[in-house]
Amino acid sequence: MMPRRSGCIISMASVAGCMGGLTKNTACELGQYGIRVNCISPFGVATSMLINAWRSSDEVDHEECTDLEAEEMEEFVRGLANLKGVTLKTKDVAEAALYMASEESRYISGHNLVVDGGFTSFKNCVAL
Repeated sequence: MMPRRSGCIISMASVAGCMGGLTKNTACELGQYGIRVNCISPFGVATSMLINAWRSSDEVDHEECTDLEAEEMEEFVRGLANLKGVTLKTKDVAEAALYMASEESRYISGHNLVVDGGFTSFKNCVAL
């Protein structure tokens, strides 16, 4: 990418992750080479990775989670979400990555695109 003086790096992080600082620092370092660096932080998507992480958590009753299916995890995550009426799917995260890699985002660098339906803002919301 450096010799071509162009490129795009996209990292993925959990909403609670700390990739923001690394993304910004790397964007500063590589911007001089025309390389954009961004991060995508999705909310929970009902994948086997999330289900396995949930099962191995110390905070849950493991007997209840042994038969947890994707639909049940999706329902659980939907209950936590701030944006009602929609459920985050892997396709939504993939489309965010496609946007960040496309020419439409050619002047976006050092950004963390939070794909969480407002979840991280939820604690600051005032109920109407």
